[in-house]
Amino acid sequence: MTHDTSRFRRLVLAAGIALVAAACSGAAGADDAAARPVPPAASARAAPTQDLTDPAPSTPFVLFDGSTSTFGDYRGQPLVVNFWASWCPSCVAEMSAAFRPVQAAIGNAVTFLGMNIQDRRDLADELLTETGVEWISAEDRRGELYTKFGGLGMPFTVFISADGHIVERHNGPLSESQLRDKIAEVLGV
Repeated sequence: MTHDTSRFRRLVLAAGIALVAAACSGAAGADDAAARPVPPAASARAAPTQDLTDPAPSTPFVLFDGSTSTFGDYRGQPLVVNFWASWCPSCVAEMSAAFRPVQAAIGNAVTFLGMNIQDRRDLADELLTETGVEWISAEDRRGELYTKFGGLGMPFTVFISADGHIVERHNGPLSESQLRDKIAEVLGV
C-alpha cells in the first residue's frame, strides 16, 4: 500500500467516524454529552463479518426479560432487528415515527427485535414506554452484534429472512414508508 493510499483511507475513516458522531449527537445538555456512549468506532473493526445472504450470527444475547436467545430462535418468520439507544435522537424518532405504526399495520407477519446498544437499562425501559414500541427487546451492551452485522451508524436495521439469512442492512433512520417498502421488498411481507 502506498503512502497516499494509506493517508486516503485514514481520511475516509476519520470522516466516517465524524458522521457517526454527528448523527447521534442530539441536543442533549453538556452534562449529558459526556456520559453518552458512542457505537463502536469504524476503526475498531474490519469489514462486517456477516455478509448479505450469510446466516445471522449464532451469538447468544440477553432479552429484557432476563432470558437468553439467539437469532436462530426466530427462524420460521421474517425478522427485523433494529439497533437503538436512548442517547440516539434519530433512534428515538424512528421508533415512534416508523416502527410503532409499521408494527401495528403488519401485526404478526414479521417479528420485530429491538437490540438496545450500550445503554443504561432504566433509560431504555423508559424510552420503550414513551414510544409505545412493543417489540421483543434485547441487549447488546458492548456492541458485539452491532459490529458483527456491520453497523456504521445509529439507528441500524437488519432484515433477516424466515430461513435465518441476512437479506438487507440499513444504516441510519428509516421513515414509516421506507420501512414498509423495505419489508415488502426484501422479506416479501
